[in-house]
Amino acid sequence: MPDTPNSPPDEPSQPAQPSQPAETIPPSEAMQPAASTPSGDPTAVDPHADKYNDPRVHFGARAWLGVVAVLVGATLFTFASIYARRTRLVETTRFWGKPTIEALQLGDHVMLLPLEGSDFEPVELTAFPGLGHLRKALLDERHYDWATETDGGIAEFCKETDEVECVRLEFSDPTLKRFPKARIDLELNHGVVGPADQSRRVRVNDRVRPALKYQIGLLEQVKQESYDNRE
Repeated sequence: MPDTPNSPPDEPSQPAQPSQPAETIPPSEAMQPAASTPSGDPTAVDPHADKYNDPRVHFGARAWLGVVAVLVGATLFTFASIYARRTRLVETTRFWGKPTIEALQLGDHVMLLPLEGSDFEPVELTAFPGLGHLRKALLDERHYDWATETDGGIAEFCKETDEVECVRLEFSDPTLKRFPKARIDLELNHGVVGPADQSRRVRVNDRVRPALKYQIGLLEQVKQESYDNRE
């Protein structure tokens, strides 16, 4: 049909607009149930709150037995640990005598004196921080090799043995006078100890010997002035 003069020209057809894709929801959010709250915010509540008081969970006799077993085991372990660390004094009390054991435990005035093979000035060890380790080393019966106990004192041993380093520890209680003065002789290179009355001696074990020598070596280097001038 011919075009009429007044008819508008045909407009080109517009391409169809692609439809907007639906908003995608992350899988992690899609799997969580929406929990409603009075405020209307579904994320303000723990989604697992309904599982905290699950009526299917029962705390029965077996569970109580488990709790009791754990408590009993913890108690036994605590007592066993205390017993293992406790200083054992049976053999050392027999060897040193009760007054010397009390002096080692309670002596508030301690002197380190040189004997044969030692060259240092007498040192007062009262309040020295390492003194507690020295006390424990001499008190605990597990620190000795009791098979080596013999008659004769440290003075005799030092005269018969080469390359010795002998010292004496003197414990006293001048304030309260709870025990008489106690003197202990030590030979550090071979780890032999005994009372100053020279009646008997015994070796410390191989684990304690180097520690004892090292500890006494530190004490020998203490300057008397540091105690005289302490606050």
